Amino acid sequence: MGERKTFYQILGVPDNAKPEEIRAAYLAKARKLHPDNFRNASKRDQARSEELMRELNQAWSTLSNREKRSKYDLKLISEKPDKRSYTSTNRASYQEWTAEPTPKKATPRFATREEMELTWFAKIVRPIPLALILVGVIVVAVIASLGIGNNDDSNRSVPVVRPTGPHLGCMIDGTGGKAERVPCEGEYDAKIYRIVAAGDECPKDLKARWAGNQQIFCVFLEDKPS
Repeated sequence: MGERKTFYQILGVPDNAKPEEIRAAYLAKARKLHPDNFRNASKRDQARSEELMRELNQAWSTLSNREKRSKYDLKLISEKPDKRSYTSTNRASYQEWTAEPTPKKATPRFATREEMELTWFAKIVRPIPLALILVGVIVVAVIASLGIGNNDDSNRSVPVVRPTGPHLGCMIDGTGGKAERVPCEGEYDAKIYRIVAAGDECPKDLKARWAGNQQIFCVFLEDKPS
């Protein structure tokens, strides 16, 4: 009996064949040894094809698996009489399957012009919300203070200026809201300082009292007889 073939020899590839070469060789031989090709062959040929197919599948199962192939290569090296010659041809395949991938150096990445512009814009815009909040607080405080001031002014009593000119007589509030002119020697409700036509306005600090006959008495209500 001759020397037993290695899995590489069964597939017909060198011992440093790449995975894609091993796959292509397996598929090509598997098509030739398929049982459909031996339907009309003799039993002897059919049995031989089945045996070759088993060997082919065993070779493919080992050499298509990275870990199994590495162990198989080490086994072949240890069994080879001339280890140096076998190692030299098989080492490339063994190292290819067992070596850890070389990590790629990270290439320094520099920011693009657009990214730099966005970063610059973000640095400017970022403080704006805080500034807006501060401005809003200040505005609200100012408005509130003005409102308080206005309320104080509205609640504060305005001093009434007593008319300095001569009065035209006195009046009392009659029935139906109509003012009646009376002498100032007796009791009266206010002094009349001006008489205007209905529809006109009285001067400041004088109150209007309806007197009838389309007349309005402009009187000073604070003026009481002593």
